[in-house]
Amino acid sequence: MSDVLVNHEAGGVLTLTFNRPDRLNALDEELTVALIDALGDAHERNSVRCVVLVGMGRGFCVGQDLRAYAEHKKRDESFSVREYMRRGYNVIAMRLRTLEKPVIARINGAAAGAGLSIALACDVRIASEDSRFTLGFSKIGLIPDCGASYLLPLVVGLGRAFELAYTSESIDAHEALRIGLVNRVVPAAELGDAVAAFTAAVLERPARGLALTKRAFNRAMLSGFEEWLEAEALLQEDASRSEDHHEALTAFVEKRSPRFSGH
Repeated sequence: MSDVLVNHEAGGVLTLTFNRPDRLNALDEELTVALIDALGDAHERNSVRCVVLVGMGRGFCVGQDLRAYAEHKKRDESFSVREYMRRGYNVIAMRLRTLEKPVIARINGAAAGAGLSIALACDVRIASEDSRFTLGFSKIGLIPDCGASYLLPLVVGLGRAFELAYTSESIDAHEALRIGLVNRVVPAAELGDAVAAFTAAVLERPARGLALTKRAFNRAMLSGFEEWLEAEALLQEDASRSEDHHEALTAFVEKRSPRFSGH
């Protein structure tokens, strides 16, 4: 079964479901490629008027599958985080932002790391009351990626973005709503209906006008986004070479607390 389930619904809504519930929909190469392909198909299909991203099971997406990432780095001495981001995360972020159709993140449970980054790259975020949000990158010696280092300060303000990035604190849905990280919060049992009602309202509007609205907002607020993704990948490559990042991965695999040296 695919790591991303694709459901074309009546009226033009395309629902893409992350389908690794046993790993809280953590991103490995297979899921990443499947999401890139599904978003590419959404670009091409005129019948698709709105896209919804959702996670199967208890979480939206907890970001990179660190176990798979650590094994990849160990197996391939030439592994480059920069190239991994260029062909994976950066493509996802750009496809979400350049898809001239409304994209809604339907957030249930945990949205963490690159999973939170993907939610930030969507146009609208609707969350259940039991959802939680954390960047998490600082815990493993990395910087926010998949566009989060650009988008998070834009969404919540620079000071709050620094706080979330430095501490990797976990915040609940109501705090996320208060700081503007999400647009709406609803009871968990009502999340599906709330997103359906929102998409129904969107589908009542002329598609061309919505497409040009997204293009206008992108030009006004995100004109340097693609160039920044390349810079972000370069910074992440630098961060990934640190002793502390290596220690964080080793500690994760060995299921112990990391012992950071500051290098």
